[in-house]
Parts: sequence; structure tokens; C-alpha cells
Amino acid sequence: NYNLQVSYPKPSEIPWCKDLCNTVHLIGNVGAPIEIKHLPSGNVVAWTRLAVKKSPTDTTWINLTFWDELANTAYQHVEKGQQIYVCGRLVLDTVESDDGKQQTYGKIVVQQINFVQRNSSSAASYDRGFSGMSNRKFGNNCANNMGSTVELWQAFFANPTEWWDNRKNKRSPKSPDFKHKDTGEALWVEGRNNPRWVKSQLAILDSRISSLQDEDERMHASMAGDDLMPF
Repeated sequence: NYNLQVSYPKPSEIPWCKDLCNTVHLIGNVGAPIEIKHLPSGNVVAWTRLAVKKSPTDTTWINLTFWDELANTAYQHVEKGQQIYVCGRLVLDTVESDDGKQQTYGKIVVQQINFVQRNSSSAASYDRGFSGMSNRKFGNNCANNMGSTVELWQAFFANPTEWWDNRKNKRSPKSPDFKHKDTGEALWVEGRNNPRWVKSQLAILDSRISSLQDEDERMHASMAGDDLMPF
């Protein structure tokens, strides 16, 4: 008897590079149309979600954010369903629940975007797996193949305008409270697997939306009053 010792080579060194401290590379399919917003500061921000598939049954949804020139480029050229490559920085957002616990989720701030060549068999197989996902049905108590309940709520709070809010016009208690406009993904406020912070974050979101609506109404009323004033 003897012990067989295997010697593994030591990893080589590389020069320190600031860009490598936080760099993420992804290839995936665009899961929703690019949305864009022009900010009062003059900056432009756009966003969407990327479906990254490792197998026909394993999909991870990643939120993507684009700024300024890249935001305009993405909005003009990138469409839902296209396969793209992105490189960017991982940014973590933290949400605090009612009991004081913090939930952290990430997004990629994109710094480079490219389309993926369509002539490879692996890309074709990837697309076939992606195209069938939007036709799957999801139940309130069933496991969601497009991501966990936590991931879906994170995606909702990252881009709430991508979802229909059905809370005030539900025809049945079993109908979802929120439904994604493109993928059909569904969320229930009283869902069994919901994280604890959902209701508190919904209250904050509803409060912000209400404040914006009140501000818009005051602005329209002010403009209407100005129209009645003589020159």
C-alpha cells in the first residue's frame, strides 16, 4: 500500500485591475421590452430582465439597468426574445422587512452589450427552451419554473410598471393580484410562499404612487387655472 500524492499547480498571479473587482458577464434572452425614462437631471435610464438558462429547466432572471447613451442604444435596438451578451457591475439593493430583517437582491448595471451570433446549435437549443417558457401556466400553490417567489417579488419591486395591478378589479379571489404584462408570471399578496417584507414594501410603493398621482392632479389643476387667466 502506498499513498498517491497529486501535485496541483498553484494559480498564477494577474495584475490588479479596478474593472475586475466587480465585473459580471452574462448571455441570456431578453425577457421584456426595454423601458426607458428621461430624468429631470438630464440622465437617461432604461431597464429590462434577462433570462439566463443553464438547462431547459434551470432559468435565472437577472434585472438589467442601462444608463445614458447605452440606455438609448438598448431602447432602440434590443427587443424581447433576443439573445444578448452583457458585461457590467453587480449592484445590490437592500429591502427592510417589518421585523427589521434585511433582504438583499442584485441587478446588473450594464457597461457593454452585444448581440449573440445565431449560427450555433447551442444558441438554437437555448432559444427553443426560452420560447416555450411564456406558455407555461402557474398556480398559486405551485412551484414556479421561471424563478422562485422571492425572485419574482424582487423583479416586481425593481420594475413595477411591467406588471398589471389587478387588486381593485379581481373577478375571483383566485385571480392573481399582479400579472406580468409580457411573460404572464403571477403574484398573490397573500401567497403562501411570500417573503415577510412584501406587504410593507407594497405599502411604501402604493404611498409613492398615490403621492405622484396627487402631484399630477395638482399640476393639471394649476395648468387649467392658468389657461383661464387673461394675458
